[in-house]
Amino acid sequence: MRVKRLTVRLPVRLKGTAHHDARRIGEAVAEALWKNGGQGGTITVPGHGQSGPALAVRVGAALPKARGGKGHGH
Repeated sequence: MRVKRLTVRLPVRLKGTAHHDARRIGEAVAEALWKNGGQGGTITVPGHGQSGPALAVRVGAALPKARGGKGHGH
């Protein structure tokens, strides 16, 4: 599976760690997409003062879940 496009917009307060936070969020998205069979879409997760790692978990959880055996699972 290839991810064609991923745009991550981080709050200004994460400016100093944006590269690492964006990578962690991208990895969380890729893992969630693999588990749900590649069903993505546009998602928005408000920052609410959370750290990059916390946002990565929330972004991965916000993606649709696999239905009817379409996911790859582990």
